[in-house]
Amino acid sequence: MIKDLFNEELTSFRKNFNFFINLYDKRKLPQTLLFTGEKGIGKFNFSYHLINYILSKDEDYKYDTKKYKVNLNNKTNKLISQNVHPNFYFISPKDKKNIDISQIKNLKNFLNISSLNDKPKIILINESEYLNLSSSNSLLKSLEENYDNVHFFLVHDSKKRLIPTIKSRCIQFKFYLNEDELKDRINQILNNQYEKLNSDFKNKYLSPIFYKDLFLYCKKNDLPLDRINLDSLLTDIFLKKNFKNNEFLLNNFFLLSQLFLHNRIKSDPKKEKYYLLTKHLAQRFNDVIKYNLDFESYVIEFKHLAYNEK
Repeated sequence: MIKDLFNEELTSFRKNFNFFINLYDKRKLPQTLLFTGEKGIGKFNFSYHLINYILSKDEDYKYDTKKYKVNLNNKTNKLISQNVHPNFYFISPKDKKNIDISQIKNLKNFLNISSLNDKPKIILINESEYLNLSSSNSLLKSLEENYDNVHFFLVHDSKKRLIPTIKSRCIQFKFYLNEDELKDRINQILNNQYEKLNSDFKNKYLSPIFYKDLFLYCKKNDLPLDRINLDSLLTDIFLKKNFKNNEFLLNNFFLLSQLFLHNRIKSDPKKEKYYLLTKHLAQRFNDVIKYNLDFESYVIEFKHLAYNEK
């Protein structure tokens, strides 16, 4: 549900928000915008706040621009939360796999319907990197049209590929967080527990989405977030043995394995062994993804090699 994907207050990218609402108020907001950046930094949240600002302008309880807050009582928010807003269309991947062509065909039906009360029509495509070739080609035809009072917002994970022809039809805006903003974002996710984290998990290369996954895994498995380190987390994962159905593991195991080996390279005199192991396991992981090999075997191989098990 879309209501579970945004926060009531916009705490990051406020200067960017002012820039875009100023464009809209001056009738200069482009028809198609691509919001790209690392997953989990707040691109979707930003998009929803901008959409709520646009669609609730003439409503009671309109968007609060002084506090940068969505008023949950405005009509726009209620209708979008119920998936019945006549001027808003939302697309996201089905079963986290892809955005298929049927979703784009339904979008075209939406575009052919007259706008309500002359308000703009807004299409929000979340995780646009999951557009497949067929749905991308179909979407391109819509993006190439010149519509009156229609806006497309595409949200994109910059670490994943988006078909170049889609990019070429959009005005791209890159989102990033500086070090302090990133720490604030992670603290939001962890309920202000970042300072209590073990140093194993304080790495500038870890994304906010990793911390969200870690937080949910610890909560689900009754692990104290402030007491675990990388070894105890891996031990818990190995003890459960539920490798194939573990969403946290599927999304993050390669990253965890690389962090583990990096720590060994820093602390163990036999660095050469771990350099070779890092290279080997990286290649093995690439093969697992490329050839759809057994993920469980990869996890077990790491366990045996990294922990010197027979």
